[in-house]
Amino acid sequence: MEREAPILTSQPSPLSPHSLPRTSKAEPVFLIHNTGGEESAERAAEEGVLETVDGVAESLSHLGWRVERLALEPPLSEAARHLEDLPPASLAFNLFEGFPRNPASEVQVGLLLMSLGLRATGCPPLAMHLGLHKDLCKEVLASRGLPPSPGVVLRRAEDAERVLPFPYPVFLKPVADDASHGIGPENLAMDAEAFQRRSGELLERFPSGVLAEAFLPGREFNCAVVETPEGPRALPPSLVDYSRLPADHPPVLTFAAKWQPENPIFDLTPTLCPAPVEGALIQRIQALSLEAFRALRCRGYARVDMREDQEGVLRILEVNPNPDLAPSAGLAKQARAMGWTYHDLVATVLEAAEKGPRWTS
Repeated sequence: MEREAPILTSQPSPLSPHSLPRTSKAEPVFLIHNTGGEESAERAAEEGVLETVDGVAESLSHLGWRVERLALEPPLSEAARHLEDLPPASLAFNLFEGFPRNPASEVQVGLLLMSLGLRATGCPPLAMHLGLHKDLCKEVLASRGLPPSPGVVLRRAEDAERVLPFPYPVFLKPVADDASHGIGPENLAMDAEAFQRRSGELLERFPSGVLAEAFLPGREFNCAVVETPEGPRALPPSLVDYSRLPADHPPVLTFAAKWQPENPIFDLTPTLCPAPVEGALIQRIQALSLEAFRALRCRGYARVDMREDQEGVLRILEVNPNPDLAPSAGLAKQARAMGWTYHDLVATVLEAAEKGPRWTS
């Protein structure tokens, strides 16, 4: 979740007049979410969903919906029992981000929502799975002619001894996790010694594997795509501003920068929205984001992260299905830059589930 100063542009879009006086809705919206979970070094990321839950619940109430919150806790069998108790074809605003240390549970809950025939918001399980497994995401993007960042997967410590197909520096991250778990400044390996040391540490902590990527030295952008009645729409993209970081800190988004207020670098990586770049580049970012959204079969809303390589060519880093929807997060910031209020954004996401086709994959 990004914590940033508000945008001044906050008038409702004429294409999304959801800020009109509310009307009473007979059926409830079930707000599906996880809790903060047990104590851990990275619990703050799991707790971040609670700000989103409060924001979405308040917005739905403003729009005239009756909201019923459903917090899911492990084991998965218990979560399934609670979902099975919901009335058939219920509207489910899916804010579930997985159980602690079990990122795949986000996909598993998505499969439950789909198999039960619930009308759920956001991306379906296939898109969640592809977004979570960054190596598969790259393969899908490349198969569609899109430009992912170069990378290889390390499954065992011995894999770090092989010759990489790109030069140093190399950036390391868990291949199947989210919310910047496991990402610190030391993940940027400048040579083989640092690469082997840090990849070994990450493999012990994330046994599903580590993704080694060629570090891209250019500007970093992200762009949200939201499903509207007229089709998927790319919002004004953001530029990640690394200029405030200390000179000895690499220009990368770390877990501490996002989730640890007590850390000196917290809030030193704001985003500028709309990105202060030329119009042609804005259009290229938005076009790539729409193509990536469709390639992974996303629905509802997603965010595409990208960065320029040494030649200024945009490369897609990740596709994030169901990104943070909190009022303070980057997605809401981009919606405001387009002229939507937060209520407009929430209503548009819900409308895609209420009136659009059901999930099928």
